[in-house]
Amino acid sequence: MNARMKQLTCSAALLSILIAAPGIGSAASYTVQPNDSLWLIATKNGVNVEQLKKLNSLNTDELTIGQTLQVPNPPEITLVKVQQNDTMWKIAQRHNVPLIKLIRANPQIANPYNIWMGLDIRIPKKPGSYLTGVFPLKGGSYTPFTNTYADSRTWSPGGAAVRSHEGVDIFADKGTPVYSALGGKIVKAAWNEYGGWRVTVRVDDNTEFYYAHLSKYAAGIKEGVTVKAGQLIGYVGSTGYGTEGTEGKFLPHLHFGIYKLKPTYAPIDPYLYLKWWSL
Repeated sequence: MNARMKQLTCSAALLSILIAAPGIGSAASYTVQPNDSLWLIATKNGVNVEQLKKLNSLNTDELTIGQTLQVPNPPEITLVKVQQNDTMWKIAQRHNVPLIKLIRANPQIANPYNIWMGLDIRIPKKPGSYLTGVFPLKGGSYTPFTNTYADSRTWSPGGAAVRSHEGVDIFADKGTPVYSALGGKIVKAAWNEYGGWRVTVRVDDNTEFYYAHLSKYAAGIKEGVTVKAGQLIGYVGSTGYGTEGTEGKFLPHLHFGIYKLKPTYAPIDPYLYLKWWSL
């Protein structure tokens, strides 16, 4: 016990950072916190409210602080059990995951330096590339997000037409700063009827990152400019779905997309990248 207490004391600075880090729920259960709602808990765990209520046989939306809810394992994690003599560091090494990301992926563990055999540990799944990317919004400035890639959308310049959503929406207040996830060259920074004020950054020879519905650009952001990872590029808004200047047709949010240039210009699902960067 003394050794564990020493580890905890030495790690106080790290833990203070992790308390404010965005979490993604627990593996098999979730303890209701102050200001929680069914919507918030469901969103954190990639389900809707009705699915969460059904899973927990709930007949009401009312929650009690300290109440334990069963939640599904989100698709961006793999569940493993702690082995004999395991530590979080050993688990991180075994699964080739940075220790800080492993700890942030397990906010249900009150003390990550006190784990025991048989405990469920969530291993965040790594995307195939861009592991050093920066989440485009600062922690605490956005609401928990789900995967909206490939959802149906109906607006088009010619009228209602069903199409597939080509990115992930992250809701935040208008004016929330937006940062470049990776360094690259800005190839588009102008109005788009779908995305409003948008920025497209080419991050390598075959990939572009797309930031849409901005309320305005940051100073110096224009086509041809090179930006660095983490550089301010604009601010969250609700522009788009119309001619230049149209806004307010939906709640303010950042639409983030990833496009491959070859063999044809096409979107890919950015959700796993965003979840990894958010840790």
